[in-house]
Amino acid sequence: MNYFSNYYNDFLIYLLDLKKISVIIPIYNSEKYLIECLNSVINQTLKNIEIICIDDGSTDNSSNILQIYNKFDRRFILLKQKNRGAGISRNKGIKISKGKFISFLDSDDMYYDDSALEFLYNNAKKNMAIISGGGLEIKAEKGNQSFSRKLIFESDGFILYKDYQYDYYYQRFIYNKNFLKRNKLLFPNFLRYQDPPFLIRTMINSKKFYVIKRITNIYRIYRKESEQKFSLRQVIDIFSGLDESLKLAKKNKLHILYSRILNRTKGKMYKKMAQKYYNDSSFKNIINKFQDNYKVFYSSYYIN
Repeated sequence: MNYFSNYYNDFLIYLLDLKKISVIIPIYNSEKYLIECLNSVINQTLKNIEIICIDDGSTDNSSNILQIYNKFDRRFILLKQKNRGAGISRNKGIKISKGKFISFLDSDDMYYDDSALEFLYNNAKKNMAIISGGGLEIKAEKGNQSFSRKLIFESDGFILYKDYQYDYYYQRFIYNKNFLKRNKLLFPNFLRYQDPPFLIRTMINSKKFYVIKRITNIYRIYRKESEQKFSLRQVIDIFSGLDESLKLAKKNKLHILYSRILNRTKGKMYKKMAQKYYNDSSFKNIINKFQDNYKVFYSSYYIN
């Protein structure tokens, strides 16, 4: 019975030209890694996909690269906008997507192998999962040096979010599109730190997700956090995202997640940002409110 049901569903998808997965990729000045990223998508064994690329105001050669791929692969959908950030770009992709599931891919990341999407899709479908995820390989690069580490789930099966309580690496999952739209799950309008609030809110709504031990995604880090230079707007958005994430964790009694996020804010990067922009009135109000809300943990840690 399951065989005929699956065959019938696949036939309907083919007949109605429905897509199994919409891959949404925001692009901003990513010429160095973009070809590698796009090749990992077009070579997927799961062919019935659409590839939604949002050029977020790139000023390098990214736009030309996208035009070349679009010319030779009808699955590409190209959108272009002034620079508004990755979150707004992904939301635009969600709005026009036609896939049963959505996969988010950053333009400097890639799929681990050619069958990654097929494994994620088949396991989500087989287990009637709203969200399905796989292992992740993190590749870090600095100058001529590089290293990698792998984050792998211990076994295949469902995991309750209350037993997981992480807010990073949303890219390792695919999400049922109707579930996202029905619950109005979108990325907040932050230039930075828009991913963790999205993942937390999505996982709270789904309550559980299905995972496979197999590695499906490669996440690239090519610059140390301490070396990144953030604008005032980006720093404001980072602390706004932290605040939103902490409130979600506290409201839903995710105490482990709450502690993880709060401990993260004690890193050097956050202290430097707070000190750099503290004299700006718009940021000073935000950081003082942030400290007041969470003073039980770090008192006057930021500004001495």
